[in-house]
Amino acid sequence: MTVYKLHYFENVGGRAELIRLLFAYGGIEFEEISLNFSDWPKLKANYPNGQVPVLEKDGKILPQSIAIARLVARKANLLGEGDWEMAQADAFVDTAVDVITEMKTRGINVKIREGKGSEIAEELGQALKPYFERIEKHLKTTNGVNLVGDHLTWADFALADLFKRYSITATSVLEEFSAVKKFVDHFHELPQIKKYVAKRTLKFL
Repeated sequence: MTVYKLHYFENVGGRAELIRLLFAYGGIEFEEISLNFSDWPKLKANYPNGQVPVLEKDGKILPQSIAIARLVARKANLLGEGDWEMAQADAFVDTAVDVITEMKTRGINVKIREGKGSEIAEELGQALKPYFERIEKHLKTTNGVNLVGDHLTWADFALADLFKRYSITATSVLEEFSAVKKFVDHFHELPQIKKYVAKRTLKFL
């Protein structure tokens, strides 16, 4: 059996957590190759594009978090049913990337790592609201707990857990959007996800 190796920073969610969730749900074995921030400057040149995460398989390296996540989602049969659903799921995953990119641009993750979460909770909440509003409107239109169709896709993984993790700091924002909260809660009640989240040791978003 092929064992995948996921290279990323130790105890950091970031751009690797979607991949880990997909592995967990799909029951796909993988090994975590943990990196430390202090070692990163001397390791960076060893990685394609000077970035992580990367996925290693049989000595081959795949860069780019979304390409990796899409591969694992395909293995777990979570891409969607048919071209249109797959494209819809891709669009929601792109939205998750937009959220991560904006938070990085604002320096939100760094501030949380520095223990300044309480200082930036309001800013984070305001930054998240436009995304929550769009997903709220969509979910109320579909009257469901999944973003695409009536079944689970990797789009649910991309946004539900991301929203949940950021809401730990911006504690009130999730309560303002009932459909989003229902979506997030439903996702985290999935047995495989519940088991994984109970064991994970994330210290940083």
